[in-house]
Amino acid sequence: MLKKSLLLPFSVFLLMSCYPLGTFQGPEVLPVGTETMGVGVSWMTNISSLQDSSSGNEQAFIADGSILFRRGFNHNTEIGIKFAGRPWSSGAILSDVKWQIIQKPLMVSLDFGISYWSNIDILASVGYHPSLIIGNGKMFGVVQYNNIRSSARVLKTQDLLLGHHFHMKDNDYVFSPLFGLHRDETDPDNIFYSLGFGFAGPVDEWWRP
Repeated sequence: MLKKSLLLPFSVFLLMSCYPLGTFQGPEVLPVGTETMGVGVSWMTNISSLQDSSSGNEQAFIADGSILFRRGFNHNTEIGIKFAGRPWSSGAILSDVKWQIIQKPLMVSLDFGISYWSNIDILASVGYHPSLIIGNGKMFGVVQYNNIRSSARVLKTQDLLLGHHFHMKDNDYVFSPLFGLHRDETDPDNIFYSLGFGFAGPVDEWWRP
């Protein structure tokens, strides 16, 4: 139980950093040559506490900030990079490619990402994150699988996320709240839930006085 309790913060941090990899992105893709920049903040905790007779309940909670950049390419594809936390000491660098395969009646996109963590004591980790994104440009859902490996362990999780894009009337900014459920394959009874908020817009808009 002690080992399980010690691994809980490690697990929730890795879950948090890939929440989701294409931070607050729906199934739509950017036009060719278009770039966006965004920021996000998220909170995550586990629904049921671990029971330990020696130390009482063990519950994980973590908050995470992120910055993202995305660009549209040919053939209905989009690439992105995300910085979560402090990548140089206690955070992650993540990159993904999103490919829109269906446009009507619902938009459907496939996303594949890779990630690297330089943190969690000395346990540097790498991972891959395939996902399926379905929606209509406003409401969207994400099903994501994560396989994250360090020198000490392998973490395999599944994510289910629901989000909504609120487009600002006076400009091209988009506000995106997101709710998620997350499950660790090694401990399927311990479910995490998360709540996040993203804010993104064209790169030019961020620097306009």
